[in-house]
Amino acid sequence: MVVVAILGLEIYARSGAISRLDLIPVSEMASRATELLGNREFVVDALIRSLMLICVSFVASAATGIIVAYLMSRSWWVHRAVKPYINVFYALPIFALYPVMVVMFGTGILPIILLATLFSVVIVISNSLVGFEATPTIARKLAKSLEMTTSQQFRKILLPSALPDILAGLKLGLSYTIIAVLATEFILATSGLGHVVNEAYNNFDTVDMYAGILFVSAFALVANLALSAALKSFDWRRR
Repeated sequence: MVVVAILGLEIYARSGAISRLDLIPVSEMASRATELLGNREFVVDALIRSLMLICVSFVASAATGIIVAYLMSRSWWVHRAVKPYINVFYALPIFALYPVMVVMFGTGILPIILLATLFSVVIVISNSLVGFEATPTIARKLAKSLEMTTSQQFRKILLPSALPDILAGLKLGLSYTIIAVLATEFILATSGLGHVVNEAYNNFDTVDMYAGILFVSAFALVANLALSAALKSFDWRRR
C-alpha cells in the first residue's frame, strides 16, 4: 500500500497537474535527503538534534507516565490529585506554555523537552492506568496470598498484565512526542529539523522542505513499526 502511494505521488508530481511549488516527485525528495546526509551541519544541527530531543522527551514521558499511572492505580489520593491535571492538559493548548518555559528555563532545548514530555505523558498515563486497573482481582489476591512484596507484585503481576495497554500508550506517546518537538522547532526554535522545514517553507525551497518532511516520516515510520512489533510480541491477549 505504501509503495502504491509513493508511486502515485511520483506520477502525479511528474504529470504537470500540480505546480512544483506545491509538490515535487518523491525521487527528488529522496535524492535531496541523501545529499543532506552528506552535509555535516545539517546532520549535527538539525537531524541529530531533533532525534535526540525526540528520544529524550519520549523516554521521559514513558518513564513518568508509567510511574504516575502505577501510583494512581495504587492510591485513591494520588488518583484524585492527578486526575484534574490530566483533564486540564487535554483541553490546554500545550504550546501556550512555551513563553512560561522560556521565562523559567531560558531558551534552548530544555523548554522543548519539557513541552514534548508534557504533551505526550498524558496519553501514556491514561493508557497505562487502564492497564493497571484492568488487572484481574484474582491475580491481586493471589499475589497477596503468596505474600509477594510490592516490587514482586509490580514485576510479576501488574506489569505483565498492563503491558499491552502500556505499549499502546507508548505508541501514541511517540507520535505525540514527534509532533510536539517538530512543531515547537517549526514555530519557535532556531535550529533542528522543524526549523529547517520552516526555513525552506518561508523561502519557497520546496525541495529542502519535502526532504525534511521525508526524514520526519521515515523516522516516525521506523519507530512506529518497532513499537507495533513489540506490541504484537507482548500482547498476550492476541494469542
